[in-house]
Amino acid sequence: MKRIVLLCFALATVVHGADKKPKAMRLKGDVIFADDFKAEKLDEKWVHAKGAEAAKFEVADGALLMDQAAGKGAVIWRAFEAPVQDVSVQLLVKPWACSRIAFGFYAPGDRPGAQRKLNIAVTPKGTVAVRDVENQKVLKSANTRIESTEWRRVAFESKGDKITVQVNDQVVLELKTELTLGEKAGLLLNLYGGKGSVDEIEVKKLK
Repeated sequence: MKRIVLLCFALATVVHGADKKPKAMRLKGDVIFADDFKAEKLDEKWVHAKGAEAAKFEVADGALLMDQAAGKGAVIWRAFEAPVQDVSVQLLVKPWACSRIAFGFYAPGDRPGAQRKLNIAVTPKGTVAVRDVENQKVLKSANTRIESTEWRRVAFESKGDKITVQVNDQVVLELKTELTLGEKAGLLLNLYGGKGSVDEIEVKKLK
C-alpha cells in the first residue's frame, strides 16, 4: 500500500510539474487584447477555416488546443481594432505533440496568412527561431532546452527594425531586420504536424 501511495504521489508531481506555468513578463505598452481561454468556447474574434478537412481549435483545460487533424496546417488569427506599428505579444506555448508552433503579426490585407513576413517558431526540443516566412529561412535561433511537455512563456517584441525574443523572462534572441517594419493588422498562430497548446496571450502597443 505504501508503494502505491508513493507511486501516485510521484505521478501527480510529474503531471503538476508539466502543467506549471512560468510567471507573466512585465512588458511595457498598452494592451490591445488579451485572452486567457477561461471561457467555455473560443472567442468568435478568433478566425480559422472550418469544415471536415480543416484543423480543429477548441478551449480545453483552460487553454487553446490546436489540432492539425485533416488540415494541411493549423492556422488561426485575430485582428486588431486598428493597425499598429510597434507591438509585442507574450503567450504560453506547449508544443507537446507537434513539429512546431509559430506565431507572428500580419500586415493589412485580405488574406492574413499571406500577409506575414516573419514569425517566431517554437519546437518540441526547445528551439526558438525567428523565421523569414516567404523564403522559409531561419534568421536566428536559440536552444532553450525546455521539454515539449513543459509550458514556456515566449515574448516577441517588434519595434522599428528591431526584434527581441524572450523566454521565461530571459532575452534569448535579438536582431535587426526590415521584415519587422510596417503596420501590423493582427496576430496569427499556426501549428504543424499534430497537436499543441497555447495560453494567456497578451498583445501590447508599444510607445
